[in-house]
Parts: sequence; structure tokens; C-alpha cells
Amino acid sequence: MRPTEIDLLDVSLFTERREQAAFRLLRDEAPVYLHPEPSGPGFYALTRYEHVSQVLRDTQKFSSAQGTQIVDRRAEGHGHPSVHNSDPPLHTHLRNVAIAGLRKKVAEDMEDRIRQVVRTLFNAAPTGEPFDFVEQVALPLPMIVIADLLGVPEVDQRRMVVWANTMSDSHASAEVQGAARHELFEYFRTLVRLKRSEPADDLATLLATARLDGELLTDGQLDAYFMVLTVAGNETTRFLVSGGLEQLCRQPEEFARLRGNQQLIPLAVEEMVRWVTPVMQMRRTVTEDCEIDGVEIRRGAKVVPYFASANRDERQFANPDRFLIDRQPNPHLGFGQGAHFCMGAHIARAEARIFFEEYFARYKHCELQQLGERLPSYWFAGLSRLVVEWHAH
Repeated sequence: MRPTEIDLLDVSLFTERREQAAFRLLRDEAPVYLHPEPSGPGFYALTRYEHVSQVLRDTQKFSSAQGTQIVDRRAEGHGHPSVHNSDPPLHTHLRNVAIAGLRKKVAEDMEDRIRQVVRTLFNAAPTGEPFDFVEQVALPLPMIVIADLLGVPEVDQRRMVVWANTMSDSHASAEVQGAARHELFEYFRTLVRLKRSEPADDLATLLATARLDGELLTDGQLDAYFMVLTVAGNETTRFLVSGGLEQLCRQPEEFARLRGNQQLIPLAVEEMVRWVTPVMQMRRTVTEDCEIDGVEIRRGAKVVPYFASANRDERQFANPDRFLIDRQPNPHLGFGQGAHFCMGAHIARAEARIFFEEYFARYKHCELQQLGERLPSYWFAGLSRLVVEWHAH
């Protein structure tokens, strides 16, 4: 296969799990590859760790403000810039608004609640018979946790997931995505009014009462914030936990080693982030003519750093195609890098760690019925279905 035969916009490349072979070829033969785009100018696909890291760390030259999806403003619409699709100094100001509600201390304080959520989900999951782990556990776990963080009532939590799934669905039409976005905005505007009149100890109250340059955040600023938190807070952790469990089932010796040495769980979670890379790529726009690896790139061009490829780069990781629960060092880019490093990383790590701690306490064996079904997406690496059978102690 030649680089020109690779189509990174073809979701079957990912659903059929052929993407890592394609990335390896691009890393070796065309690490800065001008990829065609059916209804656009094309984009430069960056597949080596070195180049991905370079772009992530330089927000002046590689901007998020024109959108972070390959297709312009596909999910985010044309509203107010969010913490996701803005650059410093605006990005820094917006990030500072909510960061206090997502710090490591918050994750630590939520530990008992996360453990309670996991145990409740385990109580509802069948034992000794096959079930869909994604539907029963991996999907509701982060949904409940982020909803609790935000202060969203339990009765409304499922709707959050539907909106998040629709806005990140590469097959959904612009009209369908627009409708989901509108419903999410309307819901959270109502919630903000409630939190301003009846403040609570939650992230929605923090956002509703925060000030930027002395003024309360506008509806547009809040819309953008809640969309990012809803999508990122739900989907990425779901993909991390389900992809991690699947790979452990495929490597029973590593699964057994982890059971026998549970102090390794935090390291194993980092390896899951590297291995799964829930967000495979995030587009940037070049603000000035530049050169990457000898390739001249003009101002206004789209560059797409592929975290999923960087995290398997042989130039950075020893044995990158082996899943090692005690990999050290592990400088993966699964949570990004630089100014846009994932705000929810502490929460995601806590959820994954607690899930596996509770799993080992209750179950002695997980039998994988078949490989999980990959989400039809060239943006998110996730499983839409994973059928397993659990056996209790």
C-alpha cells in the first residue's frame, strides 16, 4: 500500500481496525501528508510523535480557533468560542473559569461517590451470562459522574448522553447535530437560571456565577462550555474503560498480573489511555507560513495531529504495539499536551482506576465473547458494543 491509497476519512479503516497499519506506513513514508478532502481544501495529516507534540505545544502558530474537527465547525457550530476551540489568552481565561471544579482534589473528594456508582452498576449487571458492557456499565458510569459534577438531576442524565453522541457522530447530518446542540443549549440555560437563583456545590453553579472581565458569562459562552463538558465528560471515559477492559481480556496474562498486583492499576490506566487514545485527532489551523519535516505549509492550511498514531510511534515508545500494564515511562498524548491538556484528566483517571479496583474485588474472571464493535468514526476511538461474561468470586 502507498500513502496515497490511505483514506483517513473512511470510517471502515477504523471499524475494521486497520488504522494502525495505515498510521505506521504514514509515519515511515509520509509523516506530513497532504490528505485530500472531498468537500474541502485537504489537510496535513501528522503521524509522528515529534510533530504532533510540536503542534500541540505551539498555540500561536497552530490555532484551535477555526475549529478542532477536520470539517469546519461540524459539531461546535458558529457560536461563541469555547475552551475547546479558542487560543490563549482567551482560552486561558475560559479554562480558569472551570478548572477549580475539575482539579485533582475534586476527583479525590468524589472517590466515594464514584465507587458507589460503580457498585450500583455492578449490582445491575448480570453474572454468569453474556451482556453488553458498554450499554450496562461503560456508558452510564461517566454520564452519572459528569452529571453529578455539573449538578444535573438523575432524570435528565440520559438526555445528556443522546445529545453528546449526536454531536460527535460523524454520520449525523448538520441538521440533526444542530437540533441536538439547540436542545442541549436550552436545557443548560434553564439550569443556569436555576443555579443563579439557588446556588449549589457543583460545576454548573461555578460556571453560572463565574465572571470574565468582571461580567457573568454570556449565554453563548456558557453554551460552548456545557457542550464541551457534556461531550468530553461522557464519551472519552466510556471509550477508555471499555477499550481497556477489552485489551486486558485479549491479554489474560497481563490481566492476571494486574489482579495480582493492583498497585499497578494507575500505570495500567495510563497504558489504556495510550493504547485506546479515545480522541484520535484534533485539527489545528496554521496562522503563518511554516515548515514541518521539510514540508512547507501555508497560512490558513489545516493540520491534523493524530494522537492515535503518535502514541504508537516506534521513535518514542519501546514495543509500541504491545500493551504493557507497567509501562514506564509513558509520555502518551492521550490527554493532549500543552495549553489544551484535558481538563477532565483527573476525573477520567479516577473513574478508570476505581472501576478496576471494584472489578477485582467482585469478579474472578471476565470472558470476552467477541471483539468489540468499533464506533463508526474517524475522530473518536471507541467501542459501541462489547459483549462479555463476568464470573463472581
